[in-house]
Amino acid sequence: MAAPDLPEFTPGKVVTGEHQGGQYTIQALIGRGANGNVYLVRSAAGHPAALKAGPEKPELKAEVEVLAELKKRELENGDHRSFLLDADRFRTEDRSIPFYVMKFVRGMPIDAYIRKYGYRQIGAAGLGLLDRLSGLHRAGFIFGDLKPCHVLVEESGAVELVDYGGASAIGASVKQYSGWYDRKYWNAGSRTADPGYDLFAFAVLCLHVFDERGLRRLDGALLPQTRSAEDLVQLAGRIPALQVFRPWLERALHGRFTGSGEAHAYWKALCRLHPAKARRGSSRMLTAAFCGSLLLLGAVVYAALSL
Repeated sequence: MAAPDLPEFTPGKVVTGEHQGGQYTIQALIGRGANGNVYLVRSAAGHPAALKAGPEKPELKAEVEVLAELKKRELENGDHRSFLLDADRFRTEDRSIPFYVMKFVRGMPIDAYIRKYGYRQIGAAGLGLLDRLSGLHRAGFIFGDLKPCHVLVEESGAVELVDYGGASAIGASVKQYSGWYDRKYWNAGSRTADPGYDLFAFAVLCLHVFDERGLRRLDGALLPQTRSAEDLVQLAGRIPALQVFRPWLERALHGRFTGSGEAHAYWKALCRLHPAKARRGSSRMLTAAFCGSLLLLGAVVYAALSL
């Protein structure tokens, strides 16, 4: 269920923070969810950002708390990639609306990215995702509701997690989850938040991206009480593009990693053993640049011979 409409948030409207004083001009509505609506905005300095606003709900407050803690931990470690830019309230004539501002990610869902640039890009994209998950886990939270639409990959290859509504403190119950990505759905563990929950979800994400039809067939052929992690492992074994990472997937699906740090290191080692080719888009750019260089060289030689 989506959050109620916010008639005050229309294109051209300037939202001013009640306490911090930040000003953001609404450009367009780009997403709607249960905890609030997301808008493309422009800051007073002219930079694009994403603003999420919604009714007074503990879920929205919890999102801000997770992002604020993650920002604090990242700054302590000298990392300035924080997703959270501002958190405040917008005062109207009759109410005060909570909102927070986050980095605007110019990317595409990881499944669309893999389709565009080729299956070999799962190595680098997966490494970036595991890096972001590791940082979140070190801050004391898991992402929880991990699925393709919540993992955006930029043209540069940088990976960002979006929509922290499902983030849960380690040791608590998972707040939000989605069917296939939930390990309890496969009778592979509990819904208690721990790093292994996210690692299991990432393994299923790989299966979904590379063989959605096979995953659907598998799910449809099993009764709820007969689903198992081993069924997913066997599916992974039938996907040629994932054979490089099959040992990693098996360990993640069976919950055999001690933490996300170990999982990140193992994935990285597999990437080194099987380096990916350059992205198709990158190859085209290199080819164009090479051809341009040849033309320029030819023009210089022609000019020199003409003197």
